[in-house]
Amino acid sequence: MSRIVIVGGGAAGIELSTLLKKTIRKEDEVILVEPETHHFWKPRLHEIAAGTFDSDLDTVYYFTHGARHGYQHYQASMTDINRENKTIMVCGAVDDIICEVKYDYLIIAVGAVSNDFNTKGAKEHCIFLDSANQARQAWHRMSYVLRAGEEHTINIVGAGATGVELAAELERVSRKLLRYNGTPLKINLIEAADRVLPNSPEKMSRKVQQELEKNNINVLLNTRISEVKEKAMITADGHSLDADVQFWAAGIKAPDWLNGLGRLAYNRINQIEVNMNLTSTVDDHIFALGDCAAIPQPDGSFVPPKAQAANRAAEHLAKSLGDFLHGKPLTNFIFKDSGMVVAVGHYFAVGSFAPGSKMESKFVLHGLLIRRVYDTIFRLHQRTISNMFTVSRLMVAKRLKAVFKPKI
Repeated sequence: MSRIVIVGGGAAGIELSTLLKKTIRKEDEVILVEPETHHFWKPRLHEIAAGTFDSDLDTVYYFTHGARHGYQHYQASMTDINRENKTIMVCGAVDDIICEVKYDYLIIAVGAVSNDFNTKGAKEHCIFLDSANQARQAWHRMSYVLRAGEEHTINIVGAGATGVELAAELERVSRKLLRYNGTPLKINLIEAADRVLPNSPEKMSRKVQQELEKNNINVLLNTRISEVKEKAMITADGHSLDADVQFWAAGIKAPDWLNGLGRLAYNRINQIEVNMNLTSTVDDHIFALGDCAAIPQPDGSFVPPKAQAANRAAEHLAKSLGDFLHGKPLTNFIFKDSGMVVAVGHYFAVGSFAPGSKMESKFVLHGLLIRRVYDTIFRLHQRTISNMFTVSRLMVAKRLKAVFKPKI
């Protein structure tokens, strides 16, 4: 019998926990260590912040999900790794009790957080969207702002997918709420690079920027923030951008608390260095995947921090580790990018083809149909952690619920 301990219940962690029971031996045990009670799909945290996320239908309760899919949920956070004894120390999320959990194989999938690059005042005066709790706190703040009765200014640093989607969703909500005597918003989307979505094809960046500006979002490119104050951001050239609410959605890094645990090898953004088969470079009983792992590829590049990469790594490791426990060797994870889709509001999205394909530089897909593709990606994640029948019931329930609630 082997005990497999998975730390982190994000997209990779919960998919791996679900899929492993189908591939490992009957006597093997799976434990998921995650401090939250419910699973939220991280690419939709901006919807929680804007108040448009349906928490009744689009979340998963770890305890009952684990009972149904063959894993145990420990509501706790990992605080240390003892590789010699094959144990981790965890701190209970409710009672703060420290206890020891033994493992035969440890899988770390704690994801990533925004990188403030040690910008002065960012931690103190910005809202981050790295967890559901932070997103809920953001909505409490935005809920007040949207009912304040006068125009407020929002600063968002980072025009990657999170920043773009947050800006578009906040603008849409504020516009819709005007019919209920809501408050208009002035939104500044601030990016240090020379275009929005700097890691996407240029045509996609241009289309997204056009749509943002059409919706009266002020896009500030080549603008680096050097300091954040309580009600303003100071740019590198000394200009002040006043705001009532400030978000930081730039950069990524693995959590600071992870770096150094278990004397594993880490890179400069706290990611665990792993081999192509997802084992740690210093301990083959420890695996890492998702945004907290630096996963090399045959061409010398690394797997990008994308939800699709985390999902595919989880699917790969579920099969590879299952085969390994049945006496076969571990296999390498080779990631093939399928392109990207970014939502710009509720009825519009922009998508690109896979990098390196002939279509990538020639065409950009956009419109309502691509927005439905964006929704489908989330439904595929739901299907992986449940089944198609459950997803179909959720979709019907959501349609019925939409008939009776106010249109936002």
